[in-house]
Amino acid sequence: MDALPAALLATLGSPVGTCWVLWQELKIRSKGAPLTRDIQQWARNAGVRNVDRIRLAYTKVIPLPAPMFLRKYLDHRGFPSSDVAGLALRYGIYLEEGTPLNGSVIRHELIHTRQYQRMGSVACFLWLYLYQCLTRGYYHCALEKEAREDSTAP
Repeated sequence: MDALPAALLATLGSPVGTCWVLWQELKIRSKGAPLTRDIQQWARNAGVRNVDRIRLAYTKVIPLPAPMFLRKYLDHRGFPSSDVAGLALRYGIYLEEGTPLNGSVIRHELIHTRQYQRMGSVACFLWLYLYQCLTRGYYHCALEKEAREDSTAP
């Protein structure tokens, strides 16, 4: 997608997405479980701040702010929206049931938490994330590449 339409879509999508992220984050943080000590230490070493605020919630299906028909369309366009194992919503992280607490999925999502922190707000993170995904594709999005690469660090 060209930069101008992508920027417009990111600008339109980030306010709605921000409201949804903040709502989901509140839900997870009110009922979720804290990180284990080992994962807290890994996160600190990876540069994640305020690890004591992060909570995890296990779910059968990771919720996304899109109806199933749109999620299937996005899957065909290279966005993995139906088969998601984790989703970072700043200090709230959804994990698919059965996902190990010491594996690469939680580490990947913690790198996204670090990115939210670096961007300074949910809205800034979402705008950049959407823009990169729309212009480069999900797998070539710089924020996703960073999360994939940094989640493998010891």
